Amino acid sequence: MDEEWIKRYTLKLDASWQPLEIINTYKAFNMCYSGRAKVVSSYGYYDSHEIPAVIVLHNYVRKFPFTLTCNRKNVFWRDNYTCQYCGNRFAFKDLTMDHVNPKSKGGDKDWGNIVTSCSRCNCVKRNRTPKEAGMPLISRPNSPRVDLLDLHRNIIVPEQWKIFFKEKK
Repeated sequence: MDEEWIKRYTLKLDASWQPLEIINTYKAFNMCYSGRAKVVSSYGYYDSHEIPAVIVLHNYVRKFPFTLTCNRKNVFWRDNYTCQYCGNRFAFKDLTMDHVNPKSKGGDKDWGNIVTSCSRCNCVKRNRTPKEAGMPLISRPNSPRVDLLDLHRNIIVPEQWKIFFKEKK
């Protein structure tokens, strides 16, 4: 079954109508068919079956805060592809992750110690703290606050989903 609608995504809401996760449409269809959820909005019909765009669960599901892994892709996204030393924006391929407190001095790979750096600034800073290198940070590194759309930032948000998300500034 390789139909076009299976490749789409469905927004899953909990019983209080809060976004819970984004799942594939085939899984959403099965949840509705088995009675665990109902269709709120659809993309249309296929073989007389409604193709769910948004579903709501019949039961409440405890929602945990959304978190991102501290990796290159997410650090660069958090810092808006901007070197935290010189303030210039760069392409993904021209950036590096820098330990504010170097690994050799006990610095961990976590959100509070990793920043985006261009290759030039990373070479100048070397194995020193920003203070030792005379290179103050533009902003203090921290764990980003994310929502469901941040986790799935590569998905184009269908019109049917937009009423369930607060508009981003």
